[in-house]
Amino acid sequence: MLKNKVIFITATDTGAGKTATSYVLGVLLRRRGYDVGIMKPVQCAGRDAQFLKKALGLDDDLKTINPFCAPEPLSPHLAFRRAKITFDKRRLKDCLKMLCARHEVVLVEGAGGLMVPITDSYYTADLIADLKAEVVIVSRLGLGTINHTLLTIREIKRRAIKISGIIFCQTRPAPKGVPESTNPREIERLSGVRVLGTIPYLKPLDRANILRRCRNLKLTDL
Repeated sequence: MLKNKVIFITATDTGAGKTATSYVLGVLLRRRGYDVGIMKPVQCAGRDAQFLKKALGLDDDLKTINPFCAPEPLSPHLAFRRAKITFDKRRLKDCLKMLCARHEVVLVEGAGGLMVPITDSYYTADLIADLKAEVVIVSRLGLGTINHTLLTIREIKRRAIKISGIIFCQTRPAPKGVPESTNPREIERLSGVRVLGTIPYLKPLDRANILRRCRNLKLTDL
C-alpha cells in the first residue's frame, strides 16, 4: 500500500531524468488508482515544477509545489545566495504537510544529485532524511553509471535512508550498446538494491506514450 507515502526522486547527477521519471511515476500510480501529488522543493531556473503541475493536471498552488525558486541555473546554495533567498526548512515542511493532506502519495523531485548543497551546511541528503521520505534513484544507462549509482547508494545507506529502488532513464534516442544492456542488472547484483525498470526515450513525453511504453516498471516494489 502506498497511501500516505512520500517518495523522493533523486538522481546520480543533473540531467539524469528526474522530471521525466516523476511524471512517469505520477501517470502510472494514478492509473493504479492513487491520488498523486508532486513537490519540487528547490528549483534553480527551468520549469520542472510548472511542467509537472500542468502535465498531471494538479490544482495545488505552485508556491506550495515549489516553495523555493531561484532564477539562475546554479547549485541551490549559490543560486539562493545570489538571489538573496533564505532557505527555510520549516516552510518547506509545511508545504509538504499541505500536499500530504490532499494526496495519498507525494512524489518529491530533488535538485541534481544527493550531495547537492541547498545551503552551505545542508544537503539534499539532509532534506530527504528530514522529510522521512523513501528514495527512488534515477540513473543513466550508459558507461560510467555503475560508479555514480554505487556511490549514491553507499551514501544513502550510510545515512540509513530507505531505498525503494533504482529506475534507469534513457535520456537520448541512441541505440543500446553493451553498457546500456548490462548496467541495470550489474548494479542490482553489486548493490543488492532492486531495479524497478527502465524508462525508454519518450517522444512525445505524454500520458498515452507513458502508458504504452512504461507498463513494465515494477511499481509493486515501491
